[in-house]
Amino acid sequence: MNNESYQWHHSEGENSFPYIFNSLKQLIDNNRNQSLMHLDLGCGNGFLTNKISKYFKETHGFDVSQSGIEIAKKNSNQNTKFFQTNLNLENIKEASYDVVTLIEVIEHVYDPEKFLKLIKSKMKKDSKIIISTPFHGYFKNLVISLMNKFDHHFNPLWLHGHIKFFSKKTLLKIMKNNGFKVSKVIYSGRFYPLSKSIIIEATNE
Repeated sequence: MNNESYQWHHSEGENSFPYIFNSLKQLIDNNRNQSLMHLDLGCGNGFLTNKISKYFKETHGFDVSQSGIEIAKKNSNQNTKFFQTNLNLENIKEASYDVVTLIEVIEHVYDPEKFLKLIKSKMKKDSKIIISTPFHGYFKNLVISLMNKFDHHFNPLWLHGHIKFFSKKTLLKIMKNNGFKVSKVIYSGRFYPLSKSIIIEATNE
């Protein structure tokens, strides 16, 4: 994915942000976070990043999209900084962050195993990562098929759309494979087993 082809044209939040933010607050809404450095990878236009940042000492948002970062910088608050970077994360110092968030991003990444290894190198020992991604499971996929929504949900014509589809089992497996210990699993949006997203909290061991 190159920066020129991944464009943001507005400063508003995505449709998924309200229910995801309400779920995220269960994981980050505590006083201990006020002393922590936070990295939000794939921050887009910074809308959700700014909402999360109030729970941390300082938040850095990174994204490959030049237009997204330009919008984010115009709307940043006092403890949030935004940077454009590629997926190699070359501009991010190693072992710099206490908490990393990856919100609705990993499903767009061609090699999520490699990406998680890179993220791990930027995290402090015993730091935490919070990942959200659209949820997929047997019953949800069955309902999608029965309602003839398969082409819409797994739309191959969606430019820069989802290329990875995670169930709880596959998400937990990829985290374990890369040295993360999952501590919490939250289903977000609607109700399980038809939840819109799955959110996990894991520790960098």
